[in-house]
Amino acid sequence: MSRTAVRAGRSTALIAALVVGAALLAAAIIGAIPTVSGYFLDYWNGRADLMTGHVPQIPVHGEVPAEPDDANYSGVLISSTEALTGPRMLQAIAAVLGILVVITGSLLAVLLAVRMLRGHSFTRLFSWGLGALGALVMIAAAVAPQLNALAVDIAVQELGYRIYDPAVDVTMTADGVESVILSLWDLEWILDRVDLTGFLLGVIIALLGLLVADGTRLQRDTEGLV
Repeated sequence: MSRTAVRAGRSTALIAALVVGAALLAAAIIGAIPTVSGYFLDYWNGRADLMTGHVPQIPVHGEVPAEPDDANYSGVLISSTEALTGPRMLQAIAAVLGILVVITGSLLAVLLAVRMLRGHSFTRLFSWGLGALGALVMIAAAVAPQLNALAVDIAVQELGYRIYDPAVDVTMTADGVESVILSLWDLEWILDRVDLTGFLLGVIIALLGLLVADGTRLQRDTEGLV
């Protein structure tokens, strides 16, 4: 394959990366507006865990199944038109963290493609960009679930729902009251809410940034010895 063909293929690939990255960047920025505003203009929605002694029986083929094939539920979806400024803000911040991941990744692709098309060095931008992207992915995976859980806890209390108290609600009966369970905030449950796959992906991306930076320094040191 001739050098001209190689350069043409490389340019085509870089232009394609530039177009795709720019499209993703524009879509993320434009889509962020209705996504974030929706948390303040629409119904507030959140899922809370429910403590109840009721066991729903859902008919299967017209007949109510006997145990242990009965249906159980452990949560409730809450919708409200109340202001709930704090919960809405927390959910919006959680959504913004995910949007920032897409914006950062697509922006990095655009900047790298532009620099490579111009024939400029891209290693420093690549390493720093990967580090920033990896850090954002880790933050989104670890923090966003906690913000959503906190938003629900605050909302159910502001709305006046009965909160489960383990010191009082010792025995639950079928005709007893139902109550909402607040999210557990000990270390074990905080870690359990973390999106482990997303967090590990962020770690890998950040490590790649460190490896690129270290590889660049090693190459410069080696070239200086030649």
